[in-house]
Amino acid sequence: MTAGRPTLYAEAVDWKAALAEIRAALPPGSGASGVQRGSLRWLEAELRARGGNPAALRNIVYRDVGTAADKRLLAGLLGELAQEAGLSLDLLTPAQEPAPLPPELELLGRSKKRVYKQFLAGVRAGRSPRLVVAGRAGAGKTVLLDHLAAALQQAGVPVERLNLSGDLLALAGGAGLRDRSFASLAARQLDVVRALLPPDRLPVGSALLVRVTENLHFGNDPPRLPGGVPTTAAAWAAEVLRRHIPPGVSVLFALEDTAGWPPDAGEITELQPPTLTEARAYLMSRLGVPRPVADSLARETGRNLDRLALLAGAGGNAARLLSDPDVRRLACAAAALLPPPAGARDAAAPPGNAPVLAAGALALALGGEVTALPLHARSLLEAVTGPAGESASGEGASGEGASGQSSTGQGEAGEGVQGWRPRPLLWLALPLLPEAEVQAATRRFVQAAQGDPAPEVVPYRLAALAALGEWSLLERHVRARPDDARHLPALWRRIRAGATSPEREGLARAVVTHHASRGEYHAPAARDALFVLLEAEGAAHAWARVKLAESSLDAGEFGTAQTQLEKAQLGELTGGRTDDWSLAAQSDGLLVQAALARWRGDIEEATRAVNDPRTAQSGPRARLWRGLVAKDAGRWAEALDHLGAVPDSSPLLSARARYQEGDLRLRLGQPAAAYAALSDAARRLKVAGANPEERARVLGRAATAQRRLGHAANALRLFGQALELLPADRPRSVDAVLRARLLSEQVPVLLALGRPDEALTQAAQALTLLRGEGGRRAEVTYRVRRTQYRVALAYLTRGRGVPYLQPFGGPEHDAPDLMYARTLLGDLLQVPAGQSDREQLLVFDMHLARALAQPDPRQALEDLGRALDMTDHPYAEAQVRALRAEAFVRAGDPAPALGELGRAHALLRRVRLGLPGAQEADPALSAQLLAVEVQVQLAEAPRQAGETLLGLRQALTDPALRPFHAGIWREAGRALERLHPTPQDVLDALFPGSGPLPLRVSDALVVLAAPDDPTAPEGE
Repeated sequence: MTAGRPTLYAEAVDWKAALAEIRAALPPGSGASGVQRGSLRWLEAELRARGGNPAALRNIVYRDVGTAADKRLLAGLLGELAQEAGLSLDLLTPAQEPAPLPPELELLGRSKKRVYKQFLAGVRAGRSPRLVVAGRAGAGKTVLLDHLAAALQQAGVPVERLNLSGDLLALAGGAGLRDRSFASLAARQLDVVRALLPPDRLPVGSALLVRVTENLHFGNDPPRLPGGVPTTAAAWAAEVLRRHIPPGVSVLFALEDTAGWPPDAGEITELQPPTLTEARAYLMSRLGVPRPVADSLARETGRNLDRLALLAGAGGNAARLLSDPDVRRLACAAAALLPPPAGARDAAAPPGNAPVLAAGALALALGGEVTALPLHARSLLEAVTGPAGESASGEGASGEGASGQSSTGQGEAGEGVQGWRPRPLLWLALPLLPEAEVQAATRRFVQAAQGDPAPEVVPYRLAALAALGEWSLLERHVRARPDDARHLPALWRRIRAGATSPEREGLARAVVTHHASRGEYHAPAARDALFVLLEAEGAAHAWARVKLAESSLDAGEFGTAQTQLEKAQLGELTGGRTDDWSLAAQSDGLLVQAALARWRGDIEEATRAVNDPRTAQSGPRARLWRGLVAKDAGRWAEALDHLGAVPDSSPLLSARARYQEGDLRLRLGQPAAAYAALSDAARRLKVAGANPEERARVLGRAATAQRRLGHAANALRLFGQALELLPADRPRSVDAVLRARLLSEQVPVLLALGRPDEALTQAAQALTLLRGEGGRRAEVTYRVRRTQYRVALAYLTRGRGVPYLQPFGGPEHDAPDLMYARTLLGDLLQVPAGQSDREQLLVFDMHLARALAQPDPRQALEDLGRALDMTDHPYAEAQVRALRAEAFVRAGDPAPALGELGRAHALLRRVRLGLPGAQEADPALSAQLLAVEVQVQLAEAPRQAGETLLGLRQALTDPALRPFHAGIWREAGRALERLHPTPQDVLDALFPGSGPLPLRVSDALVVLAAPDDPTAPEGE
């Protein structure tokens, strides 16, 4: 140092020496205020005058502690005094504010914050300080050490941390001693110190941060002084460890218990937990919560500084989280489950979008409910509530620790919580866990989840078994619960790489069966698992060949399917073989034979195949197939019996059985029962995780049932839901044939709503999709014919000028659209139809439609005669009889019309009684019959029109007829106009006081009958 120049060590200034030198050189005399220039009082006054803090002066001069701004002001004052005294003074002052204290340290209190500043200043000044702090758990020792380490490392100071807690011998890797003398034990403890802190790890200028807890021991041997005398942890740290630390190393000891600490080893600074006021202020500033919430959080954490810091996000330090035992237990539980269902902790996922852990699974992994965790640990999870998976806190995974709302809100209370999402800090801490701890946590979870776990737990248990390599347990689980195999595809790569025979083949079979049940034969996991089985020998190879035949059937390649079935050589598996693979191959092979027979139209062969006793091995799947074949054969009651026997324990199969039941009841004229079955099937498929195509197909059929019930708007809504599952903007991933089918099936709904032009556009879109499809020619050909038939329906509807909703009769006059509809239908009927059930049903529908397009009732009766020859059940015949009655009315021949009506009503009673369960008949057909009956009565007794219409009003009290009222009154009004000499008089008598309306009688009847409708909903 030059004359008058203070010594500067890094950022430290010897202010006291500089001030003494300046004072000695200043001439005597007072300032203007009578205070000696250069005195402390004078400097305080000058600091105040220049905007500084006069109270900081003495701390700066004697301790070099103060803000950078106050130090700059003081340096300026001293510089002016030095110039006045003729001294050359070069004070180097901080150019900017030092980093502010970490928020957690603001909770330590004034004297405790000095430890942080004093230690850092001493290290920077090269004084190698050795300080000691003490405090109970939660007083802030760990927080202090963490922030000191971070600050020193940022300054480039080498830092070592030593945790004198638990078994230090195990930490150092020491072995047991045969010589158990006290001296030997003490010497071994000294060896542990040398092992943990070799000289090269503590160079001059480095820092050592030591945490000492009461439970320190060495292989269950207590700490010992060099002579072998047992002592306390604090005394051992002072007498053994401290003496081993070389000179020039800065040391801070953080003691949990000061018992035995020698007085000459350093003065102890006591750390106290933050006061309620300090904790409240900290939480309010860090979390932005109001005072009552901050008070509640502070009390729940016990004002434990470590937990308060964790609650506020641990300063973004993921590793620091794991020092807390409750957080570590939570992290191990989460790591045992994440990410479901793969069970691999190394799967990539952004921290802000971590997977949601099912509440039940996490509770099992933790060994208790999440809500039982302390608040600081619980705050690392975000509660996900409700079916939509909404966050209980409303924040999402923000990653800034917990807010007061999420810590105390509905989600935390457990009400409605479906799962928990790890917040980003916890997610980032998971890879830091030792693998052994995660393995142990995974085994504990598997043990806790054994038996009959809840559905939400199953995927986590299977993933855990795969992570542990417990292939035998995994294979036994899916064999006992086959529907749980839906969780295996995500695990298949791990199974393929780790499992060995026979478990690998068993799990491959489960994966193939799962994908096959969903029609996903080309899924990557299914194909790979199938190749594994094709490489096997014997019955396993034969079973794989059967599944290849199934995949060909699904693609419409029936010849290839037959070839694959022949290659399976199922005949070689007969002869009393009872192993599981042989039985499964034979059973599934018989079901493939039945499917091929159905395709050929050989119902007898299909019936023999599905009723073979060997199909019992396929369980519920065999019952479903028996129902399908019985349905094709027209054995309705038998079909419903088999379909009803598919158990609920097989979600997908039971959903398909309900779908087939709904389809059958719809065909047989029971749309209400059909809709109940179809909507139930849609619900089951969604719960079972069925693919979008299957769900869309069922929703489309349910929409058709709604249309048949007269609820066209509801039907359109259901079709909308179905089409949303098959978005048009993803053509490669969507079944074009199925989307075209749905668009086509929506055409009659649009016609029922009176929108034939939209229906034609929809049909054109469907045909475009079908003509661009290269495979599945049989299916495409049928769908094209069915859509062209619906195009004819659109022209029929537009030509008739009324919605395509019963009652719907034939025209009295021809029109271009009607002529075009007849031409289309005639062309379609010229093409030879196949013998399959659906082809014959399409021809039947075409004859009915062409009859409705015929203005000549005699021509209509000819078409209806052809349709009548095709009927195979009461409902189909009742449809034909109703239209024949309408044609006879148009022909002016009411007598045979009455006969047809009588037969139709008798057939409807058979529809109600012909199947299991009390079911209502088709209300649309009832509406058709009712409208024709009114026309017949008006034709036979026009003078009794008032009584006829009063009887009609009484008949319409049936709620099922509500959607058809407008059409029934419309047809009655038109018949009244045509057959009664003064229809307005009848209208006035029926609705006295209604007043004159500028409407036709048929339209006025519809309008006036609506308010009088006893079944109309309130407000309608």
